[in-house]
Amino acid sequence: MIKLLQIIALTFCVLGAALADRLTIKDDAPSQYIVKKGDTLWDISALYLNSPWRWPELWGQNPQIDNPHLIYPGDILRLVYDADGNPRLFIANSGKDIIKVSPSKRTTIKRYQPVATLPLSVITPYLSYERILVGEEFDRAPMLIGGDTNSKRKVSGDLVYVQGTMDKDQMYGVYSIKRQYEVDEQAYYELNLAGTARVVNLAKDEDNKPLHSVKILTSRFDIAQGFRLVPLLTDKSLPANYTLTQPREGIQANVIGSSLDISEFGKLDVIVLDAGKSQGLETGNVLSIYAKSPTVMLQKGTPVYEEDASQFTKIINFFKSAVTFEGQQEDVGKVVVFKVYDDVSYALITEAKRAVRKHDSVGMPRT
Repeated sequence: MIKLLQIIALTFCVLGAALADRLTIKDDAPSQYIVKKGDTLWDISALYLNSPWRWPELWGQNPQIDNPHLIYPGDILRLVYDADGNPRLFIANSGKDIIKVSPSKRTTIKRYQPVATLPLSVITPYLSYERILVGEEFDRAPMLIGGDTNSKRKVSGDLVYVQGTMDKDQMYGVYSIKRQYEVDEQAYYELNLAGTARVVNLAKDEDNKPLHSVKILTSRFDIAQGFRLVPLLTDKSLPANYTLTQPREGIQANVIGSSLDISEFGKLDVIVLDAGKSQGLETGNVLSIYAKSPTVMLQKGTPVYEEDASQFTKIINFFKSAVTFEGQQEDVGKVVVFKVYDDVSYALITEAKRAVRKHDSVGMPRT
């Protein structure tokens, strides 16, 4: 009898897990959708799913295959269900029979670029012009110390002198410091690409220190003394298409800032996280943003927010551990990681139920 009960219990557990893992479509999901210019993969995913990182399952592809799912403006997406009752999106052929087309084998000539995972207008500057260096890397980066004239602002065509180790065959980016972040007492420098340059002559100064002649090839804005030169990024042309995924392992990180001089961030703002490759983050990872709700204390028998409590109440609560309500972590939005370094990352806020702030946390997404 006991063995029978154990078998029944195990069966229900397995069945429950299977149901919980079943792909669920939103109640208001359209049965057919025409892809429009300006749509993003996130936008389309959000029409059908509460868990956008499960898009590969809806599209019917192996989620382990790291391949962009190419969809073009004008494509007609139709929602159907297979023989097992699993939802699938197909590309409808102008009202003819429904056909399933492998995105990696599309041969139709399109007038538009495929739909990007995230809005290109927002993330392109970070893919092309922004980069982050850890403190030691920044300190080692060659520095522009002057030029062949006393002009304080250098532009394309100017000759400048750079101190530090350089390679004559390497193309360099000339970067200004945009912002500095601190992560576990480690400094990180966010740099902005001011222009490009190439070494004209490798030489040394009177003290036998490297001092090279460098030609400014292009300039996005005026280049000044103190700017740093770094080999141009191999990821300068990072694609904007990648698979939306849930992190492979538990992630716990924090919002440490933004490239903008603002204290609160909203939908389509880019934020910086204090986690990267070392912590298991990858481009395309979807994370939830968590914010702690206010702590409540009892003051003369009446609940008040901690910020409104008197100093005396705070002291009493501290020693008596009488906090009546410790703020809870609430899911307030979603972000998609789109550029990853060793210990920091860029992420785009794709959903925000309220303003996102510095020190809010990010973690595994809730479905």
